[in-house]
Amino acid sequence: MTARRSNPQLRKARQHFQALARLLPMLAGSLVGQYVTCGKPRCRCTRGQKHGPLYYLYWKEQGRSRSLYVPREKVSELRRQIQNYRRFQTELRSLLRRQLRDWQRTVREERRR
Repeated sequence: MTARRSNPQLRKARQHFQALARLLPMLAGSLVGQYVTCGKPRCRCTRGQKHGPLYYLYWKEQGRSRSLYVPREKVSELRRQIQNYRRFQTELRSLLRRQLRDWQRTVREERRR
């Protein structure tokens, strides 16, 4: 009897996961534009006019911050992927809260019997 009752819940969870999969490709991290100096002694950047913005992707890996230079032509693509990841996190949290409420409701109903 419990298996029958959980089937619609399972079906609903599958639908949610399929919706989440539509957010691919996704990437965790932050895209940061930075102005930099090149180090050449006669360059304009030594007088305060820095080069940039140059874009870098920052992320955490095994507790350490990592970074990677991102070519200007890839910035908009990367922004979309980071936005997809953030949307994924929001949707997943929402799905997990719903599942927890459903579980609590099921436990309460079983206690009443």
